[in-house]
Amino acid sequence: MSLIIGPAFTIPGYLTTVLAECEAMVYDADVVVGHPAFWCCYVEGPLNAFPESQAAFEVSTDEREAMWAFLFDRDRWPAVSVRLDAEAWLRIVFRNVEGDGGLDFVEERPGQPTKVFDLYGDAGCSTLTWAELKGMADLPDDRLTWAQRLILMLPMLEEQELPADVGEVLDRALAEIGAVNRPAVLEILLDSLGWASDER
Repeated sequence: MSLIIGPAFTIPGYLTTVLAECEAMVYDADVVVGHPAFWCCYVEGPLNAFPESQAAFEVSTDEREAMWAFLFDRDRWPAVSVRLDAEAWLRIVFRNVEGDGGLDFVEERPGQPTKVFDLYGDAGCSTLTWAELKGMADLPDDRLTWAQRLILMLPMLEEQELPADVGEVLDRALAEIGAVNRPAVLEILLDSLGWASDER
């Protein structure tokens, strides 16, 4: 597995206070979406499906550990980008600060204040309804599939009553990102975050 991080960039308004308050430097890590090990780690970590994710994706322990090392690089914070429209982006940043690490979903829109949703802390921007998540996943994208978009943004889903077909939609998305043993992962996704559906 070859992982080469992309160029550095800043997100206007996304600040760090590691040394002094300044715009954080992040690195283009879009390359990871092409690796099953990334999806194994993402489902395991941000989506809390551990250890079920390890059985769902056919990756070796060495590949999984190499991916975690890449994602947790303290010197170069990886960022995966999801296009929201022609000029707007959602940057998913692995904020690798010792003692204050986290996963930030940073909404970047020209001319508007940057919004940050910290998965493990205070939410600085709105979470998503299921309808909003599906609508955003379905947006045209020449870089990511709808399944990749859905799973990447899934941690932003707020607790809510979900429709009866949510399991079917998530199962299809998991299949399209390469998960093979999906029932156990799907159960965790539906239960661990306290979600409820009209009909299970």
